[in-house]
Amino acid sequence: VPPGWRLAGKLRTSASFAGTLGAPEIRGDMVGSGLGARNLLQGIYLSDGELALTLAGDTAHIDRFAFKGGDGLLTLSGDAVLGATPSAHVHLAADHFRLLGRIDRRLVVSGKAELQLDAQRLKLDGNFAVDEGLLELSRSDAPGLDADVQVRRGGAAAAEPAERAAAAPVLALPLRQAQVAVKIDLGQKLRLRGHGLDTGLRGELAVSSPQGRLALRGQVRTEGGTVAAYGQKLEVERGAVSFSGALDNPQLDVLAIRPNLDVRVGVLVVGPAQNPRIRLYSEPDMADYDKLSWLVLGRGPDGLGRSDSALLQSAALALFSGEGQSPTGALLEHIGLTDFSVRQSDGDTRETIVSLGKQLSRRWYLGYERSVNATTGTWQLIYRIAQRFTLRAQSGTENALDLIWSWRW
Repeated sequence: VPPGWRLAGKLRTSASFAGTLGAPEIRGDMVGSGLGARNLLQGIYLSDGELALTLAGDTAHIDRFAFKGGDGLLTLSGDAVLGATPSAHVHLAADHFRLLGRIDRRLVVSGKAELQLDAQRLKLDGNFAVDEGLLELSRSDAPGLDADVQVRRGGAAAAEPAERAAAAPVLALPLRQAQVAVKIDLGQKLRLRGHGLDTGLRGELAVSSPQGRLALRGQVRTEGGTVAAYGQKLEVERGAVSFSGALDNPQLDVLAIRPNLDVRVGVLVVGPAQNPRIRLYSEPDMADYDKLSWLVLGRGPDGLGRSDSALLQSAALALFSGEGQSPTGALLEHIGLTDFSVRQSDGDTRETIVSLGKQLSRRWYLGYERSVNATTGTWQLIYRIAQRFTLRAQSGTENALDLIWSWRW
């Protein structure tokens, strides 16, 4: 078997040959138990396999061919003709079958498919639904050789073309002779992580093969989740990836908003995936400098003064981190915080104030701030009633319960 694969199980075969040389008849059966196949790198693990196959003349009938994957089951049944014009008709059924079981790639599916194959065409019809899944893009596969690298060993180079020709499948068909019609429902428990994005995926897709080319049609929508941008964790308010044929160039429409602000500000991504347009977003519209200030610092640019350096610093860290997490973001996540800032107070006498915070949920926020010259600090528990209404309980140097209403013009 190829590197990385392991097989297991028992297989018993018996056959009888009769008839004439011109028209032989083969009768027998093939029984397998405890069959298994696994590839740890790919996350494939099939176990407790069973096989019951009957040979009658030039016909093979699959009574039962089943594998367990996780807590689910994959079964195949059907018939095949092995004569001069080979053909096959196979039914496939999956019931909560774990297709992938890696830490970063987990996929459990259910559904049915029907495959018809002969020397002239291939027809595949099916409907599948994702019961549960996780796709994490931040992890990569193990390193390997490029496709254009060939390894030749002494004495085997001349025999290699002949071996490849002999190993070619009898029923190999070009895609233009294939009819594919498979529908995929992403279900309610599929999640995508990686490159700063953490969100659920919902929607329906249809795979087809018009004019001999694989095509994908449908729309994938995001449900909740967050995305890291400009050193902040933004909430994905709207996310849609629309496929209209090409698999590698869908249309994007993604809007991510920074939460818990008195204005709506975030990042908008639209256009084809191979050439997307990314711009800052705000409602109401304002200058890009104002958008960046609200997005990075959480407040307007009025009276920033020396804090302009903090704006540049935070934006630079986001750029340097690229697709990964910024160093400050990794540190805050490790110690369990969501916010950390150092700012100058307003007034004639400026004091340096250090603030720490933890976003407990979408509406609840717990924070602590203290001046470097003070002996005590202030605890704050904030509840966002609505976009412009905030309830704040404060304890420490000052004890207060405030209801805040903000209005911008």
